[in-house]
Amino acid sequence: MTYDEFREEVRKLKEEGKYPSLKSYTLPALWIAEKNFPCIDHEVMRIISSELGVPLVEVEEAARFYAMFHTERKGKYVIRVCTNLSCMLNGSYSLLEELERLLGVKVGETTKDGLFTLEEYECMGLCDGAPAITVNEERFLKVKKEELPTILKKFGWKGD
Repeated sequence: MTYDEFREEVRKLKEEGKYPSLKSYTLPALWIAEKNFPCIDHEVMRIISSELGVPLVEVEEAARFYAMFHTERKGKYVIRVCTNLSCMLNGSYSLLEELERLLGVKVGETTKDGLFTLEEYECMGLCDGAPAITVNEERFLKVKKEELPTILKKFGWKGD
């Protein structure tokens, strides 16, 4: 997506009239950006600010506050491992360690090929499926360590 296309998407979003104020369109606009750019950079935030008439600082605050938005470059696939209580008690830290080993990165890093970014996530609200991980928007519940290579291969991993 180009910046011009993004600007048009924000305009269309605003024209739908679903939200009570222009400021309330900030998160949906950031979500569009998250899905279409490698990161939410300054230009993306500036477009949102300009199109919605929201101060740039407020757009920046929202983009940096919510863990679901990335203001730094990320991999094509963002792997999030929930480490909240339910997931932790069911082995999420061993999943995290195994993913670090398989991918050759630490939490917060991106693989050299730019394919995967590994993140620890506080709560996904998937406690009934603990331990849970997501790869972008796809959810994996009750994950076992031995399933990780199969999950990674689904997204183009060429390892073991």
